[in-house]
Amino acid sequence: MPKFVSLEEAVSHVKNNDMLVVGGFGSYGSPEELLEGLATRYEAQSQPKDITVVCGITPGDKLEVADEPARGYNLGVNRLRAEGLISTIRCGNLTDARAIAYAVGDNKVAGYLPPMGVMVNLFRAVAGGRPGLITKVGLGTFCDPRNEGCAVNEKARAQGAIVRLMEIDGEEYLFYNGFKPNVCFLRGTYADEDGNISMKHEGLHGTELEIAIATRNSGGIVIVQVQEIVRRGTLSTKDIRLHEKFVDFIVKAENPVNSRQCYATMSYRPELSGEVKLAGGGVKKLPLNLRKLVARRAALELKPDLIINFGSGMPSGIGSVAAEEGLGHGMTASVESGPMGGQVQEGLSFPGVANADAIFAQTDTLDMYDGGLLDIAFLGAAEIDEKGNVNVSKFAGRCIGAGGFIDISQNTKKVYFMGNFTAGKPKPEIEITGDGLNIIQDGSEMKYVKKVQQITFSGEYAVKSGQEIMYLSERAVFKLTPDGLMLVEIAPGVDLQKDILDKMEFTPLVSPKLKLMDARLFREGLMGV
Repeated sequence: MPKFVSLEEAVSHVKNNDMLVVGGFGSYGSPEELLEGLATRYEAQSQPKDITVVCGITPGDKLEVADEPARGYNLGVNRLRAEGLISTIRCGNLTDARAIAYAVGDNKVAGYLPPMGVMVNLFRAVAGGRPGLITKVGLGTFCDPRNEGCAVNEKARAQGAIVRLMEIDGEEYLFYNGFKPNVCFLRGTYADEDGNISMKHEGLHGTELEIAIATRNSGGIVIVQVQEIVRRGTLSTKDIRLHEKFVDFIVKAENPVNSRQCYATMSYRPELSGEVKLAGGGVKKLPLNLRKLVARRAALELKPDLIINFGSGMPSGIGSVAAEEGLGHGMTASVESGPMGGQVQEGLSFPGVANADAIFAQTDTLDMYDGGLLDIAFLGAAEIDEKGNVNVSKFAGRCIGAGGFIDISQNTKKVYFMGNFTAGKPKPEIEITGDGLNIIQDGSEMKYVKKVQQITFSGEYAVKSGQEIMYLSERAVFKLTPDGLMLVEIAPGVDLQKDILDKMEFTPLVSPKLKLMDARLFREGLMGV
């Protein structure tokens, strides 16, 4: 039977040079009180030192110091930012833990950033006593050892490789090394008096079981933070996610803030955990701006009976357009965090889903994606090059990782990358005239570049695997061909040379059947598609 202990005792089990696995996903499921306790211990005792932190996706709130100087980085793995506490981070994405991302960018912490699906399935592999994970996910990207091998700074490269290339029956695969956790921090909603753990009110069905068993079977210590302790026998058997035999220590969170469902709200939202479905709550209609314009162009690709993944940012507007146009019949949204159906949330509520049809485990969902479950995906793009490669993971020399982007983009039949044509300051000033575009001022940064800073999506791999790839912006539509990008549509009102070709670092192929984008995209009111 696990012990119910104080926060101070729980965090004392993390030793110098230990590997600590932290549960949670962005704004959801963070063992906040345990992380706070470990940070407090380090501040007081300078212990533990040089730990390795492993996550699927780091919990955190995406906060920049400049956004709120008095608060600084203060949630999720950001709490472990003190220099000397972490020596190495191994996770799918650092977007939510900006303090650690900057430490990796400054080469103070060794950074390894495999795809999210690789990370969560490595938990399962380690739990099963396997040496690692064999997969095609990451081939041709920065995760491929022929490129960066997931090691995104000098400290990581000096420590050594965690992925290697191998061949099975004439086909290429990547082998990602397993690991042996010493301790894990997890979060649940309830613990009963025997130590069984329920995640009943958590918004996502995360990797808590896989992490707990990977840690336990490696001889490590499983520590769980809970909101409340209830009497034995009162938890529904189906609600028990961790059996008492899988848990070593339990801490009841004293600060209610550290048990909130997600960082976006203090109140419990049952529609996020699947307990109820709320009536009403229709999708908000978007004003006609550049974001809606590109979302409209993407919505023209929607068809009934598809399973779709919408990325965050610009792609999230497609759901609003589809609802407005009545295009949602038979289509099902799926999010890499596990939910299917319902309304994907934005901001700090992402990647939660309100009124989901079902909420699957992240490991199961990523396995389904890797096997080709998705019919179509709409994803963002920061940089695109002449080979069709896309970068969403490295900017100004700092790598934040790909999250589920590689799993989704590499294994989906049709992928549409979305984004404005230019970026930077001053911001683009573009008028939607009702029958096209009037480009008054462009952004200072080109997004269609000769060579991307980092390959998060490999155009060459996509061509070999037969995927259909398109690139959508407010003024131009490209498709990927074996010979590179081909321009297939332009917006009415733009000049091909001045507004498109002169704003690219390379010259694309131009379709002999180049056509104008659908005029309905630029008009107020329904498109009527």
